[in-house]
Amino acid sequence: MQQLLEIILIITAFLSIIPVIRIARNKNDSKYICLKVLMYTMFAWTFLIIIERISTSTWLIYYSGILGYPLRLMFSILMLCTIYQYIDKKIPKGITVLLAFVLAVDFILAITNSQTLLFLELSRSQLNSFNNLYIASKGPLFIYHLMISYVIALFAVVLLFVYLTKQGAIRQHKEITRMMGISVFVVLLFNSVQLFLIDTNVNLTYISLVIVAYFLYDIIYRKDMIFNIRATGRSEILANMREMYILTDMNKKIVEISDSLLDKYQLSFDKVIGQPFDEVAAMIEDKVTFYSEYKIDEDIYVNKDHYHLREKRFNLKGMNDSGYMILLYDETKVYKLLRELNRLSNFDSMTGLNNRNYIENILDKTIETKNVGVFSLDINGLKINNDYLGHERGDFLLKTLANKLKNVFRDIPNKEIARIGGDEFLVIIYDVNEKILEHKKQELLASCNHAEIDKQISVSIGVAYDSKGDIGIYNLVQRADQEMYEMKAKISKVYKNNILDYIKRQDKFIR
Repeated sequence: MQQLLEIILIITAFLSIIPVIRIARNKNDSKYICLKVLMYTMFAWTFLIIIERISTSTWLIYYSGILGYPLRLMFSILMLCTIYQYIDKKIPKGITVLLAFVLAVDFILAITNSQTLLFLELSRSQLNSFNNLYIASKGPLFIYHLMISYVIALFAVVLLFVYLTKQGAIRQHKEITRMMGISVFVVLLFNSVQLFLIDTNVNLTYISLVIVAYFLYDIIYRKDMIFNIRATGRSEILANMREMYILTDMNKKIVEISDSLLDKYQLSFDKVIGQPFDEVAAMIEDKVTFYSEYKIDEDIYVNKDHYHLREKRFNLKGMNDSGYMILLYDETKVYKLLRELNRLSNFDSMTGLNNRNYIENILDKTIETKNVGVFSLDINGLKINNDYLGHERGDFLLKTLANKLKNVFRDIPNKEIARIGGDEFLVIIYDVNEKILEHKKQELLASCNHAEIDKQISVSIGVAYDSKGDIGIYNLVQRADQEMYEMKAKISKVYKNNILDYIKRQDKFIR
């Protein structure tokens, strides 16, 4: 057993050197300064263990061994500091001052132990070899020192577990949880073995804490995605990008998100980290739409920001898992421009109604015509009004009829109204019956009629209706047109004569 423990000690000593060498290559980064100091502390403890076992000076052996007590406490404090830095928080100032004071007292007590025997009931004059450090009785402060050290370490572990719980099931965080659980088990196992089961001159506390320190280095420093990005200088690139970005792990759970995205949509960093990207997108779906194609015609997207997503998979050196970078290109202005162009291509600026291009698209998409009614309208005498009274008069007639159409059909929820030509209008209404169609026709004729001819709008109206859905929309339009032309043949000539008589009486010839 003794030989096995000595082999483990040698392996552990080499294990404590590896992080120091690797960290030294990136000494300018201060992201995890506490973790780096922890690694240097482990290396210093290794150096003291070596001196303790190979030196012939009882002075060096004694103080190399006794300094292990404050180093144990220092390890716990640095572990707590490392966890705070990992979760991007600062240790409260009061706790920092208290821990610094306790550590200073601990070092003083260790240095003066030869006189006080508070940690170890062994003075320097009683030391013959390093074996005496392990067989001597424990001092009155030993158990309290041990309890304080492990309470601090336990608090650090609990703090990390609470943080990871809030992050969700990010694969990287699962690995951290597993490793920390193993490290806690290792510490308890080794200390229990040395305290209750065997007597050995191998410092099992040192071995267990070096293993814990290496776990921390491996899962936080070497495999931390965000740290790797920062360490390579890529964080500066990301921070200065015009596009907002999201970094996820291989399972599309968010591990980093740009501050501009958080600020713009009042998102909490703690609430989005660790959450699936789709769930975070759902949090802002009332403000944002992510698209692959523009949905120009749908009004529900009008007041939203529009982002085009580009996604790229990446790997970071030293990591087993992949991640994804999602770039969000703000295309809101492009969307609004396209919507305006679409509106102009489907909009009649004179009347404020839709135009022929729009209604033809509607007709092409209309398959079901059951309970659909069609109104075909034509203004009588528009050319005469334009020729004799000016185009202002013609514009007045067009705008007035458009307003009357809007007013008459305002209570019909499902409808389309369009100006399809110079003096032609088309109305399509859905989910109606013939009684409603006739009522609307009479209402429209009554609103256009007026005792004074200059305020009258002479309009011919044709109506077609399909109750069964077997006529087809274009056939309906043709039937409505036919009825409209029949009406026009009856009243158009009469109106033209009347308007000409009015013009002559009033002497309002413009041309």
